[in-house]
Amino acid sequence: MRCRLPVVLLALLVALVLLCGCLSGGPQDLSMSSSYTLRITTDTHIENVTLLVPIPTCGDRPAIGHDPISDAFYSEKLRRYPPYPSTIPEHFALAVVPVDGQYYLRLTAPFMDPAEPVWVNYENYTPLAGDFRPEIVSQMVNTLHPLGNESLFPPKQNLTLTAGSPEAVETHGINPGCRYSYTIPIYAHYENGSRVEISSNIMGGNGWAEQFDAWMLNRYYDRYHLVITGDPQGWMPAEGEVTAGDGSYREGQLNASPTSGAGE
Repeated sequence: MRCRLPVVLLALLVALVLLCGCLSGGPQDLSMSSSYTLRITTDTHIENVTLLVPIPTCGDRPAIGHDPISDAFYSEKLRRYPPYPSTIPEHFALAVVPVDGQYYLRLTAPFMDPAEPVWVNYENYTPLAGDFRPEIVSQMVNTLHPLGNESLFPPKQNLTLTAGSPEAVETHGINPGCRYSYTIPIYAHYENGSRVEISSNIMGGNGWAEQFDAWMLNRYYDRYHLVITGDPQGWMPAEGEVTAGDGSYREGQLNASPTSGAGE
């Protein structure tokens, strides 16, 4: 019995140390992530297809997070690598092209069938070492002020704040964030169409664990959506929405400020 007592005390001491670590509330396993999706579907067989759709752009360069976007991004990385479960029919030609100072993804194909949708899916996860020190926060995704700072879909037209405010985000609880509506031009030309749907989404976020490994997140989203009926012959506006400041925040993150490009 006397031999077991030290073992029991040691076990209790280890458990107490671990419990204190959990109750300290210190963040662990900081990380940032980004994702980008594009989905194009058709209800019927269409022919002579040409589409120009907006792509993620950070500043003046096509990019999603730290990954640049080019022709090779679609033709090699997304088409050939298993971590990216994308479906891009082989008869589609894809190219990143400039249009009036902005970058678009041009998709051309002799035909498109309902059974072969275009499905682009990109995900990236980057671990960060440290806690919420200023030098770490500066590396994280600016989810509170993504406009002018992070990867978004340009060109945004009629950008309007519709709900909430970045200044209302707090470090207590889970924030709903704020939302902006906008329109964005998409070009479409094809024949024999009845209904084609185009949607795309960007997500950027930060995550960390604290207090019994509870997972904390904050994120921003940018998405647009367009449904086309009949045979289109040119440019048309898609409806878009940006959500910023969604989730939980630590004090250091609230010091992030918008840049001069935030008005987009």
